[in-house]
Amino acid sequence: MYLFINPVGRKSYQSEKNIIKLVKNLDIDIRFRFIPFLNLNTVTNVLSEHNLPLNNLDIRNKIFNDIYQASLDYKAALFQGKKHGRSFLLNLQDKVFNGDKKYTNEVVHDIIGSIGIDCEMFENDRHSKFTIESFKRDQQMAAEMNVTTHSTMVLYNLANIDFGVSLTDCSSYDMLEKLCLGKLNDEIMLCKNSKVHKNSITSLHTI
Repeated sequence: MYLFINPVGRKSYQSEKNIIKLVKNLDIDIRFRFIPFLNLNTVTNVLSEHNLPLNNLDIRNKIFNDIYQASLDYKAALFQGKKHGRSFLLNLQDKVFNGDKKYTNEVVHDIIGSIGIDCEMFENDRHSKFTIESFKRDQQMAAEMNVTTHSTMVLYNLANIDFGVSLTDCSSYDMLEKLCLGKLNDEIMLCKNSKVHKNSITSLHTI
């Protein structure tokens, strides 16, 4: 399971919490990754969500740069272990959305200090060529999976489904649960086998 996220996005934060809850609640083996995703279309979507002017280049660049650097910071935290990476991501989003903080270097350093991340290593990694290349590979993966927006989830190895499935709206926990338990398999097969059929779940797609 792959969830393509905006590391400073409210929708992504809710989607991540839904997936973590899903993994805890279901008695099946679910392996998941949160992958930072960024393109011009996602920046436009963020501007629209916040009712910000689409033609203001300064605001657009600020949004783009914040998502980009937050993505590299998340990658840098991941290099110190998945647990640290996930903890950094969720703490950052919690401060931004529940603590009314802006994404800044000060906030980032407060977080890494509180969760036991090696600060010197983190500082080196967050600007390193290796981290940037890793981020670029994430974007290539997103392109291969036809991901175009936050927060898109891509799943493989669903029971009795031998192809990939993507969900472009992960705000509903119930929807995610039904998907993982095979309760949407009929809908998935209709979507896969018929070019004419319009499935009732517009956010559900096959790969």
